[in-house]
Amino acid sequence: MLLPPIAVLFATRALADTVTLPVAVSPPASASTPVPGDFQSFSIEFAFFPDFAGNYSHPNHLTNTLLANLRNFTGAEQIIRIGGNTQDHVVYIASQKQGIMNTWDYTYNLDQPKNSTIGPAFWESLNVLQDTKYIFGLNFYKNDSDFLANLQYEVNQTLLRLPSDRLHLFELGNENDYGANSGFRPRNWTQFDYVDEWIFRTRHVQTPQRSLRFFAPSFCCFNITAPTFFSPWTVWNESYRYDRDGWIEEVSQHGYISSTSRNPTLQADSLRNIDEPYLCRPSRPATRRAEHLPPAARTTVHNRRDEQRLGTGLARGIRRVWLCVVAGRLLSVHRVAGATPYHRGSVILTWYTDCLEHHENPPPPRHATDTASWLPIPVNGTGPLVKPPYYGNIFVAKFLGWSGPQISNIDLGSDYYSAYAAYEGGKLARLAILNLHQYDPGMNGTQRPQTSFVLPNLPDFTAAKVEVLTAPGASSNSSITVAGLSYDYQLGQGRGVQVAATGTTIESRNGSFTVDVAASEAVIVSFLQ
Repeated sequence: MLLPPIAVLFATRALADTVTLPVAVSPPASASTPVPGDFQSFSIEFAFFPDFAGNYSHPNHLTNTLLANLRNFTGAEQIIRIGGNTQDHVVYIASQKQGIMNTWDYTYNLDQPKNSTIGPAFWESLNVLQDTKYIFGLNFYKNDSDFLANLQYEVNQTLLRLPSDRLHLFELGNENDYGANSGFRPRNWTQFDYVDEWIFRTRHVQTPQRSLRFFAPSFCCFNITAPTFFSPWTVWNESYRYDRDGWIEEVSQHGYISSTSRNPTLQADSLRNIDEPYLCRPSRPATRRAEHLPPAARTTVHNRRDEQRLGTGLARGIRRVWLCVVAGRLLSVHRVAGATPYHRGSVILTWYTDCLEHHENPPPPRHATDTASWLPIPVNGTGPLVKPPYYGNIFVAKFLGWSGPQISNIDLGSDYYSAYAAYEGGKLARLAILNLHQYDPGMNGTQRPQTSFVLPNLPDFTAAKVEVLTAPGASSNSSITVAGLSYDYQLGQGRGVQVAATGTTIESRNGSFTVDVAASEAVIVSFLQ
């Protein structure tokens, strides 16, 4: 069903509130450094990467199209991390004809294979995706008699089969602070042991032709303290000397909005309960930005590279986060990689193709997670699909644009509203405004509440274009648009199709603007001279 024109939507909504949104016309001191175009990159579970990418004979056109859409807004190649839990369960077999073969043990995990073997054809999947670079995940957990040989095979094949300008970095191990707890290392395994092993293995794979660089340490849960998890702050201190060889190019630290046992809802019943792990709350991501900056690591890496790039993820079980993906991610961090949505990926197809071929009893059919931005292949009769979070990806890409803007958070002192300003060439260019009141048809009456945001003291602009990220409701899986474009697979196989008005133009009134934003919607306001 097509959405009605934006002008009609605005005309039928009930007014809920009025908020003054003070905007600086030039970047405040708190504004970020320029945000690069690869800010939005992606992390895909190693075992499922061929489902997303395809191979030479069957490239995945949907994935290529969706990535190209984002590049059209930013002008930058995405960096794709091939990793996650399954990278530490991979063995290379030179004689294997298949790109990847996954072995399942249902008592171990229903979402991911216990082990994977890859052959030379695996790297076809990297080459069929266009205009992308890669962080290639290496197996750290393997610790038997041939672990070094396996590690060397993974590195050598990557260097051989992937053009050098497409290899961004290697990553040795994923969340290996789980090592002792998960049974891959002795119970008394320490952070010193981890660092010593990491140094030994990275030295082993270095080549005289090319000095390899790494993405590290990829620890889990910066907000949870030792001894359960290792500390990214600790391993950079002088006694550990984690980066003693100077090979760590980018800092990777994972953060989760909630644990897997306390999944967030779109909006908590009580927004004032700071312990409630809900997603749509501006203050939560804002307070977490500082926690993503381990001081010792920043000294070691940030000063040398003049930028810090971090990995992050969403908790399992978050559904339909199309509105909230932008909140709190645009300050102090130079790249985010949506992790968990792609780490459960197209798990059903993998179950069926691998298990029917290699096992007597395939697991029961289940649907893939709702948190992924797209479902790249048919799964149990469903798909391919472009899913709600992808519209958040589009929204962020449009907001960032081509120029590498400085971003400033505008503190509205509210749990219900977020706003960010983008500055280009030292001047205000755009605003992103989010109305985080949850709305679903039937839950708030017949009319959708909206809030009027007043933007005062902007005499340099005569008009502004307003583009809307909208859907029938916060929990909607369909009829979602950004600037009137739908990326639904059934309409254009992932290409943007115009199904509603692109936006509206509002005029300045004595140097001020008024922008209406409905509940569970977000807008981009682009200023015109």
